[in-house]
Amino acid sequence: MLSKSFLILVGASAALAGTPKGFEPGSESTLIVSYGTVAANDGNVVEKAAVQTAPSIGTESKVDGTSFAVLMIDLDIPTNNPPSTNTLLHWMQTGLTQSTTATTINTTTGSTNAFLFQKSSGQAAFAEYIGPSPPARIPLSHRYTQILVDTSDATDDNLGVLQQAAASRQGFNALNVLTQAGLADKVLAGNFFNVTNPGPAASANSANSTTSSGGSQGTGSVTAPTQTPFVPAAAVSQRASAVLLGITIVAALFISL
Repeated sequence: MLSKSFLILVGASAALAGTPKGFEPGSESTLIVSYGTVAANDGNVVEKAAVQTAPSIGTESKVDGTSFAVLMIDLDIPTNNPPSTNTLLHWMQTGLTQSTTATTINTTTGSTNAFLFQKSSGQAAFAEYIGPSPPARIPLSHRYTQILVDTSDATDDNLGVLQQAAASRQGFNALNVLTQAGLADKVLAGNFFNVTNPGPAASANSANSTTSSGGSQGTGSVTAPTQTPFVPAAAVSQRASAVLLGITIVAALFISL
């Protein structure tokens, strides 16, 4: 059923941008990503609430291959040395297969006939999907990049490299990982969209939205969250009353002296 499938829409339209400038391994073929009826294409800005579950994916025309993987990476994780940024792997799903018939997908940018991709039964993600949630730190706007990889000829060792790399989400370097897995030249299409925190931006020592163990796949660091205890309004009122009572008692004792 489509409601239980991960779907990826891939288009070859020249009007769209593919992966963002400078990203490697890049692709000029566009991966059109759809979150329900919300299209997330060509670097457009989408609302955080709309992208908290894995997107729909497929191709406008059928692609060669029998097995595919999708990766999604945040390229703009803040560090304590802005404007330097780190990366974070948000999603890695292998074992995708393609439908033999096209399905009409309706999004905010119109209708698209797509050959859908879905995960094989029982195929767990190497990295479960994490919804975008950029923190109130510079940069406030994050580029979330997706690439579609042909894994038809990948060996168990190749896939093992991907699985091991996915265990360290922070500092994820797609080029290094795919090169080690022998898949750097197997990227079929790409896309990116932006999610923006409205701000204002906090200091460099404030929390990032997503934490994970550090890895050696990239550079930079992500500071662990600094939590401020939540104090209910009733508790605040009680504390204020106690302070006022204490002041009154001290004043009365002072006058009696």
